[in-house]
Amino acid sequence: ITKGAKKLLGTHDFSTFRASNCYSKSPIKTLTKASINKRSEKIIFQFKSKSFLQNQVRSMVGCLVYLGQKKWSLKKFENVFKSRKRILCAPPAPAHGLYLLKVNY
Repeated sequence: ITKGAKKLLGTHDFSTFRASNCYSKSPIKTLTKASINKRSEKIIFQFKSKSFLQNQVRSMVGCLVYLGQKKWSLKKFENVFKSRKRILCAPPAPAHGLYLLKVNY
């Protein structure tokens, strides 16, 4: 799962993780941090970027969970990410438990 998160780092086309009603001008985003840590019974995902697409984080987490549950191999995860096809994306993680930690201007 950590290897999958590392594949997301850098500047990429994140169309796979984009909601169909997203109004962002470009699906190209730069992810500068993607980390996963376990604290007791919780799994903490942290992502850092200048901006995100609508549903991007929930969709990335959903795909990483599939990877962690062994529903997908790392190769399948990479292929889905690179496909830029939303239809291939795992179901997004539920909104509860996810929150915005900080905004810098």
